Amino acid sequence: MTGSDTMDKTDLDPAGVRAFLADNPDFVREDAELLALIAERQTEDGVIDLGSAAREKLLEELRQLKALNASIVETARANLATQSQIHMAILALLEVDSLAALDHKISSRLTGALGVDVCRILIEGHAPLKTGESLLGAAEGFVGEVLGEKVERLGPVDPETAHALYGQQGARVKSEAIVRLDFGGHDGLMALAARDAQLFQSGQGTELLNFLARAVERMIVQWLHKA
Repeated sequence: MTGSDTMDKTDLDPAGVRAFLADNPDFVREDAELLALIAERQTEDGVIDLGSAAREKLLEELRQLKALNASIVETARANLATQSQIHMAILALLEVDSLAALDHKISSRLTGALGVDVCRILIEGHAPLKTGESLLGAAEGFVGEVLGEKVERLGPVDPETAHALYGQQGARVKSEAIVRLDFGGHDGLMALAARDAQLFQSGQGTELLNFLARAVERMIVQWLHKA
């Protein structure tokens, strides 16, 4: 090769090269071959291997991206599974032909489908069934005592209201999800509770929970005037 085809090392300006790389760090990072050559260079003791540091940084970023992607995929799968469970539970509830049958389905099928230990539907000033398992009456103002001005609450079970909501099981359950309901002028709530302290946590999405609550609310209203 002629002198016009190549450049002697003495023609390079180290300061200029350094300034160029400082202004264009992606020049090295985006050149896999160059980055690999830099990373393979052996350095003397006490000398910082910038190539190795850059490579480790890229590898760490790649590991973080892979972990984030895996987390997103797992969350999506869990959401789909939960959505399927709630849809199947609602379909099962739609099969009932009486308030007593609905009460039984909520106590058995719904709790099993959602993986909770207890489910209670409480209606202020109205006891729809004499011997209900899940559909129960409550004193006026009870919903306000439990939820205050909130529409919903998720997290650890409140020991102050645990017995009133879940009876004897109140001493065993650790987490709960409570949603306010409206039964044609009667305030009410749906309360789900589980022994698993991590099942319901503050900050969880509540779209599916509210969808379930609205569906149950509408099923009950159609029979309230007959109870």
